[in-house]
Amino acid sequence: MTALALPPFGTLAGEVARAGLVGLAFLAIFAIAEGWRRFFAPPVEWTRKFVHFAGGVIAALFPWVFGSHWTVLALGAAFFLILWGTRRLGVLDSVHGVARASQGGLYYPAAIYIVFLIGAGRPVFYLISVLALVVSDTAAAILGSAYGRISYDVETDRRSVEGSAVFFISTFLVVHLPLLLLTDLPEATCVILAVQLALLVTLLEGISIGGNDNLLVPLATYYFLLKMTTKSPAFLGYQLGAQLTIIVLLGAIAWRFQFLSASGAMALSLFAYGAYALGGEEWIVAPAIAILAFSIFYLARTRPAAPAGPASGQFQVVATFYATIVPAVVFLANNAFETMYSGAPSMRTGDPLYPFYVGCVAGQLALITYNIEPGVRLRPSTRVAGAMAVAAFTLVVPVGLLVGVRPLNAPDFAVASAIVVLASLLYHTARRLTHWHAALLANLRMQTASVLIAALLLLPVWFAQRL
Repeated sequence: MTALALPPFGTLAGEVARAGLVGLAFLAIFAIAEGWRRFFAPPVEWTRKFVHFAGGVIAALFPWVFGSHWTVLALGAAFFLILWGTRRLGVLDSVHGVARASQGGLYYPAAIYIVFLIGAGRPVFYLISVLALVVSDTAAAILGSAYGRISYDVETDRRSVEGSAVFFISTFLVVHLPLLLLTDLPEATCVILAVQLALLVTLLEGISIGGNDNLLVPLATYYFLLKMTTKSPAFLGYQLGAQLTIIVLLGAIAWRFQFLSASGAMALSLFAYGAYALGGEEWIVAPAIAILAFSIFYLARTRPAAPAGPASGQFQVVATFYATIVPAVVFLANNAFETMYSGAPSMRTGDPLYPFYVGCVAGQLALITYNIEPGVRLRPSTRVAGAMAVAAFTLVVPVGLLVGVRPLNAPDFAVASAIVVLASLLYHTARRLTHWHAALLANLRMQTASVLIAALLLLPVWFAQRL
C-alpha cells in the first residue's frame, strides 16, 4: 500500500484537498462535542470550550496548511453559516447552549480569517495571536469557573479574578515561548513583551461583552506584536513601567472614589495606555486632569460616611466606552496621519490633531456631571455644571495644550475651547428640543454624539488653517 499523497502546496487542487480535510476535522469536532453533551451531560461551557480549543489548534496551523486567504475565507464563511443557522434553529447546544447572550461563536471564524489575511506572511505572529485566544480563553474559563472565588461585574456578566490571573499566565506563556523559540529576538525582549502583551489582552478580555473577545483578543495581539517587536528592551521596559503605573493609579481611584467599577477602571486604563503608547506622555495629561477634577467633585458631592470599600461604582465598560471613544478615535487618527499621510508636512508632524483631542476630553468633562447617579434623572445645578466647565476651560484645555509638542498658541486654544462650547450648546439644545429625561447610558450617548459632531464641524476649518 502507498501512503496518501496530497497535491502540492499552493496549487488549486492542493488547496481544495486540504480545505476538505480541515472541514472534515471541524465537523468531527462538532460531532464529538455534541455526542459528549448528549451522552455524558457535562456543563455546556466545557463542550463549548472544547470546540473553541480544538478548532483553534487546527486554525493555528493555517499558514502552514493553506497558501491562499480565499481558502480560509471559504472555510470561515461555511462555518459561520453553520453556526448562524444552528443558532437560529436551536440545535448544536454543545456550542450555543450557554445561558448568557454571546455572539462569540460567530466572531470566531471572522477573527481567524482577518488575522490570516493580515498575518499569514508572519506565521509566528499569527500563531501567537490565535493561541492567545484559544489557549488562554479556554484555560481561564475552565479554571476560573472551578476555582474562582473573587468576582467582578462586567455589565450583566461576572468574571473572576482567578480566571483573569489564569488568562494572564497562559497568555504570557503562549507569547513568550514562540517568540523565544521561533524568532531571533533578544531574550529580554521576549520576556518584557510577553508580560506587557499579557497585561493588555487580559484587561481586554476582562472587559469584553457578548463574546467580542473572540474578535478583539487576536487582532489586538497581532497589532501589538507588529508594533512592539521592533523596539529595544529598554523601550519596552519603559512602556511596561508606564502601563503598570496607569493600572495602579486608576485602580486606586476606582477603590477610593467608587464612581468607577473594577471593569470601568480596566477599560479606562486601556484608553489611557493607548493614548500614551500612540501619542506620548503629553497625551495622558488632559485625561489625568479631567479624572482628578471629576474625582474631587464626586467626593465632595457624595461625602460617603463609610470607609471606601471595593470599587462597585456606576461607570462600567459601556459607560467608559461612551466617555472615551471620541478622544480615542482622535489619537488613533493622529497616529495614522503621522505614519501614513503623505501630504502636507504640517499634517504629518507636531501632533496635528492634538488640540482636538484636548478639546474632546474637556468637552466630555464639561458634560459628564449629568451622569453622577445611574438611573436617576439628574439635573445638576448651575453651580455644578459651571464648576466642571471652569475646570475644562482653566485646567484641561490650557494645561493639556501647554504640555503638547507645540508651544501654546491662540489657534490651538481656540479650537479646543470651541469644541467644549459647541458640544455644550448641542447637548443642551438637544435636551430641550427632545424633552430629554434619560438615565446614565442614554445621556452618555447624547454627550458623546455632541462632542463628536462639534469636533467634525470644526475639522474642515482646522484643516484649512493647517494646509
